[in-house]
Amino acid sequence: MEIIDIQKLIKLYPWVFLSLVLAFIFLYSLFTIYYPIYIPEPGVSFYIPPKSNLKTIADTLEKQKIIRSAFYFRAYLVITNRHLNIKAGYYNFYGYLNIPRVSEILEKGGKGIVVTIPEGLTLVEINDILNSKGIKIDLKKYKLGDFSEIELLKYFSKDLPLEGFLAPDTYEFFQEENEKEVVYKFLKNFERKFLPEFLKFPEKNFYERLIIASILEREAKFFEDMKIIAGILDNRLKTKKKLEVDATVAYIKCKKYPCDWQVTSKEIKTIDNPYNTYKNYGLPPTPISNPGLNAIKASLEPITTDYLYYLTDKSGKAIFSKTIKEHQANIKKYLKD
Repeated sequence: MEIIDIQKLIKLYPWVFLSLVLAFIFLYSLFTIYYPIYIPEPGVSFYIPPKSNLKTIADTLEKQKIIRSAFYFRAYLVITNRHLNIKAGYYNFYGYLNIPRVSEILEKGGKGIVVTIPEGLTLVEINDILNSKGIKIDLKKYKLGDFSEIELLKYFSKDLPLEGFLAPDTYEFFQEENEKEVVYKFLKNFERKFLPEFLKFPEKNFYERLIIASILEREAKFFEDMKIIAGILDNRLKTKKKLEVDATVAYIKCKKYPCDWQVTSKEIKTIDNPYNTYKNYGLPPTPISNPGLNAIKASLEPITTDYLYYLTDKSGKAIFSKTIKEHQANIKKYLKD
């Protein structure tokens, strides 16, 4: 039996050989790109840091056996113009996956460290929550002026601390972000969600309104009550009465998450601090919490009444009174067993 001479065959039929080679490359490419790899649950975890380059991502995906070829993955993304759309974050790959499916997942974006900040928390509490999630930060050392690119500096002093400006919301952070990048997300969110509300009332002192909003967030449960209490606080400021707000005293004691917002009559009388509004006239020096949208709206649009006193019953509903005698009667009626 005569052995086929490959070199002779190539010389006689070069186009046939080239066609076979091209057909093999084409079929291999289709197989590599489209034929799925099966990854059983719980899957393979994969993290893409911000600003990662495509080659590093592709090489790691191949090493983790999520794709067959880093080269074909990069080629597919460039050809389909998807290479600029890959998002940083945490991913978990499982099931039947081919290169188009993996690229689709990466386009939608992974998850960073998701942190939810409820309304009414203090800077100390938010700092503790971030640290507990692995985001090491010291919020107390920053002022607004440390962020020269923010619009807030047009309306608030650069020397102000961050208390009150840490907008409550759900955030997504990444391990590689530094402290200033984390804070910047909070401040930009404040600008987006809350600054337009302040700008509707250019005649008002924005920082004073923010301080009042921070008190409303801790003192009231319902929006309508917030607006009436905002009017009461304004009445007390105008008539040179001390605000006498329990939450400002509780703020003094807040050293870690979660804060205890209960105060005793002894603490009200004995704690000597600028935030004790039972001992000092006017507003506290800074906000006492980071308020949400309702509290900010209420502080900017208070309801004017003749009330000078309020309390909240056990359900959180506010009870109002015009005189100290009425107020003391309400205390006996709604707060004493």
